[in-house]
Amino acid sequence: MVHVLTGDKGAGKTKKLISMANELVQDAKGHIVYLSNSCEGMYQLNSKIRLVNISEFPISSYDSFIGFLYGMISEDYDIETIFIDNLNAIISNDDIVRFFVDAKKFAEVNSVKFVIGAKCEQTAQEDLNIEYMAV
Repeated sequence: MVHVLTGDKGAGKTKKLISMANELVQDAKGHIVYLSNSCEGMYQLNSKIRLVNISEFPISSYDSFIGFLYGMISEDYDIETIFIDNLNAIISNDDIVRFFVDAKKFAEVNSVKFVIGAKCEQTAQEDLNIEYMAV
C-alpha cells in the first residue's frame, strides 16, 4: 500500500509524517525506516525508527533512488514501513507519478508499506490505488 500525504510547503507534512511514524512504531512487528533529505525531525522521531539522510548518499537520478530502496530492502527483510519525507527534493517532479507506480509494485512484491510526503496534485489514474491524505 502507498499512502501520500500532500500539501503546500509549510503545511505541516513533515510534522504529520513524524507523528504517524511515532504512532506506528508502538505496534510495529518489523522495522520502520524514515527517509529524508535532511536530519530535520531527528530528535522528534522515536529511537526505534531508523532515520536515513538521503543527502549523505550519491543519489543523482530516479534510477539511483529506486536502486537505493531495493538495496535497503535486500539488506533488511524486516522493514515493514518506509516513510519518505519531501519526495520532491529527492526525485524530480516529472518522476513523481512514475515513482508512485513503482512504489506500489515494490510494496506488493516486498510486503512493505510506503507513507510519502510530497507536494503534488492527486492524479486521476484510478489504477494506481494510492491513498491521498491532505494536510
